[in-house]
Amino acid sequence: MATIPRADCPHISTVSDAPAPANSACAECAAPAPTRVCLTCGHVGCCDSTRGHATAHAQASGHPIIRSLPLSTGSFTWCYECKAYLQ
Repeated sequence: MATIPRADCPHISTVSDAPAPANSACAECAAPAPTRVCLTCGHVGCCDSTRGHATAHAQASGHPIIRSLPLSTGSFTWCYECKAYLQ
């Protein structure tokens, strides 16, 4: 998977301050981890290795950028449109 500078992602402008996730479990299936938060609306979904609800949300909503939970300095940011991690 590619890694690009945040400034090179044209979709980063679609998010401002990251919304606080309502909780850390997947909203659809309650999987406790690994989960991702949508940086547009705060939706929490499980990753593709579980049931893929974060990806399904991104596709249905058009919200391209997620961050891994729990939020920390080690969390990654991913853009579905760029198919890349953002630095």
